[in-house]
Amino acid sequence: MARAYDFLLGGAHNFDVDRALSVKVEQALPGLRQLARMNRAFLGRAARFMAEAGVRQFLDVGAGIPSVGAVHEVVPDARVVYVDRDPVAVAHSELILADNPRVGVVHCDLRDVDAIFDSPQVRSLFDPRSRSGC
Repeated sequence: MARAYDFLLGGAHNFDVDRALSVKVEQALPGLRQLARMNRAFLGRAARFMAEAGVRQFLDVGAGIPSVGAVHEVVPDARVVYVDRDPVAVAHSELILADNPRVGVVHCDLRDVDAIFDSPQVRSLFDPRSRSGC
């Protein structure tokens, strides 16, 4: 689903099968592409608002693939950790973000909060004492 969402957003991290699935789902749910883009636009507005308020650490849980308008693109000077339970989305994310030292990827379920915060990625990127993050 992460790659299908990427396609709906106009991203490049998807395959023919993802595009075909998206077209079928759009036939059943007209306006799905617009809804996906509105959702991503909201994420961008929220991230910019938080950054303007001084937040420099972002945890995106259920992130899928960091596609067009992802947090690290909207707030490039922030530290971001993307979390997802889908191993394919995590593997793609790791490849996409391998050269970005300000971004980490965690393979974890959102219900396992301790595992997320104990992950090497969160521990290395986030400062829990920082007043500029959450």
